[in-house]
Amino acid sequence: MTATLTLESEQIRDNGPGILFLPVKMMKETKGSLALDRCLPLNRAVLLHRASDEAVASGRAVTVLTYLHGVKEAQLAIETLAALHPQLGVDLVELRSLKPLDLDTIRRSLARTHKAAILDESTLSGGVGATISALLGETCYYELDMPVRRLCMDDAPVPYGTTLT
Repeated sequence: MTATLTLESEQIRDNGPGILFLPVKMMKETKGSLALDRCLPLNRAVLLHRASDEAVASGRAVTVLTYLHGVKEAQLAIETLAALHPQLGVDLVELRSLKPLDLDTIRRSLARTHKAAILDESTLSGGVGATISALLGETCYYELDMPVRRLCMDDAPVPYGTTLT
């Protein structure tokens, strides 16, 4: 919630058009005090969790890119992973802005892990994760040791009227 407030404050100061999406469920789960005098840059992703140097050196670390509710899900998964497989590591990057996308933060993480997974709430085809995956393939190809993995919903058939066929 602090990040939301500080991003909103920066949007107001920017004096340009902007839309801030935040699921109501996330707002209801957030508790605590807020720093009202702080602003976050609009175009920066944040490294929320850093893989251990041992996991990175052994090639057992991955960069996970996510946003909105995926952040909480990824943090829970990291806790479980640490308990079950402590030799594995995750660089968790929260994408606080999708346009512009902070490729510098992503590249820094990929330079360490050389693997990327995108946790996305949308569908496999045509979603945000597909766009980010394509962008990583185009701009960070030589940093990747393997193809980008997308963790998202399966494609679902779109209902339509039979008269439209």
